[in-house]
This record gives sequence, C-alpha cells and structure tokens, in this order.
Amino acid sequence: MKIIPFSWDDTNVQIEALGEHFADGRTMSSFGIASFPAGRRHPEEGQSIHEGTEVSFILDGEFDVETADCVVTVGKDHLVVIPAGEPHATLARQSGRVAYFLINEIQE
Repeated sequence: MKIIPFSWDDTNVQIEALGEHFADGRTMSSFGIASFPAGRRHPEEGQSIHEGTEVSFILDGEFDVETADCVVTVGKDHLVVIPAGEPHATLARQSGRVAYFLINEIQE
C-alpha cells in the first residue's frame, strides 16, 4: 500500500500527477488530483485539448465545464468524460477538487 499526503493551497490551481501506467504497450494512462479555488478558470484563457480521453470525478466543489457546444455545471459525485481532441475549459464556481484520469491509445 502507498499513502500519498496532500496539502492544498486554495489560492492556485494545483495539479498533482500521481502516476502513469502503460498497459499492453498500446495504451497509457495518467491520473491525479486537481484543486481549484473559487472563480478560477483553467486554462485562464483559451481551451485545453488532450490526445487521450479525460475522465474526471468531482470530489467536491462546483464547476462549469465549457466546450464548443455547451456549458454544463457539475458538482460532487458527478463523472465527466471528455473525448480525445475535444476543446474544453473549467471554471470553478465553488472551490473544489477533481480526480482525473487521462487514457491515451498509443498510435503505431
């Protein structure tokens, strides 16, 4: 068992990458926890785009998830799935934390 202690700074976006894992040589996953203070947008300008699918579980707080098509408000216990290549941004309506997983398929 491995226990990883955290101390959160509520004034900045904090992203703690907890690990990476390669499965069968064709996929790679990375995971961690991100902490957002109220009113903070990530990224501050523009949008994020990932090569892999992002799966985020909202641990606490409330967030607006913005895509080109819509804005959806999510909170504690919601699961958000953003497909690979989908531009998106997050605005923290209330301070909170998100457990995230990025799953990339390795192209040969």
